[in-house]
Amino acid sequence: MQTLKSILVAVDFSTGSRAALDQASRIARLQDARLQVLHVVDSSAVAAMAASRESSYESQARTATLGAQSALQAWLAFSEVPANAELTISVGTPLHEILEHVRSTQADLLVAGITGSGEATAGAGSVSSKLARKSPSRVLLVRSHHRHAFQKIIACIDFSETAREVVASARRIALKDSATVDFLHVWREPWIVTPHQSEVVESTYPTLVFTSAERQAYLENLRRELHDFIGTAAQGITSTETLHESMNHANGIVAQAQERAADLIIVGSKGRTNLRYVLMGSTAERLLTRLPCSLLVVRPSPENP
Repeated sequence: MQTLKSILVAVDFSTGSRAALDQASRIARLQDARLQVLHVVDSSAVAAMAASRESSYESQARTATLGAQSALQAWLAFSEVPANAELTISVGTPLHEILEHVRSTQADLLVAGITGSGEATAGAGSVSSKLARKSPSRVLLVRSHHRHAFQKIIACIDFSETAREVVASARRIALKDSATVDFLHVWREPWIVTPHQSEVVESTYPTLVFTSAERQAYLENLRRELHDFIGTAAQGITSTETLHESMNHANGIVAQAQERAADLIIVGSKGRTNLRYVLMGSTAERLLTRLPCSLLVVRPSPENP
């Protein structure tokens, strides 16, 4: 994970985005990165207000923008935002505007709250989930109580090239925050297959029967592969290497995060075809809807698109 140069944080005045702002500010100071704070005034609300007041859309957009600027300045007074942070007010559809600003500013990291007002105890909101799927940059979704340094990290490893970015990111954060890392590989017995190779319906009946010795040998091979994959990244940090058996990868990740009381899960946005943890199919939906803590989604490096 290369050093961050530009961070974009999207805020909507909710407690979730307050935590996102605090994390983005903290990371910007640690990385000496440029911080951009973006608030999007929802155009549908502007249109509704214009209709109710029998005024023009443009007039209400100007009024809403001025009000948002004033509110944002007052809101930022209670946060340790770097003095050189750039503030932007935009009018439009929040998801579209945020993604456009990620692209136009070439942000290395997008930070947002996992949910807005009325945050649930688990899972990501609809806008946050879409940001995780669609943003071209890395995405950090922050729980409302995670304003400070991360302490316990789950780094999800599927042996893909993108997982190398997961390892590098976990090491960098662990060094900066003095955090512990659990390098996790979720696995299921390869001789148990699902009908039509689908995860929608899962079979509990093996098509082949393996002996206990063969199963143990398979696990030992996985342990060696995980250890070799991590390599020297574990040096200088406190870490563990864990194999977690689960018929569903997302469920395994969530269970491990809950068991370890993790405050950050790191996943890759693109993995092996049969081990895609996020952004691909049902596993993505299950993980995003059950998130027990903050989430960092890393992208493949330019060398491994």
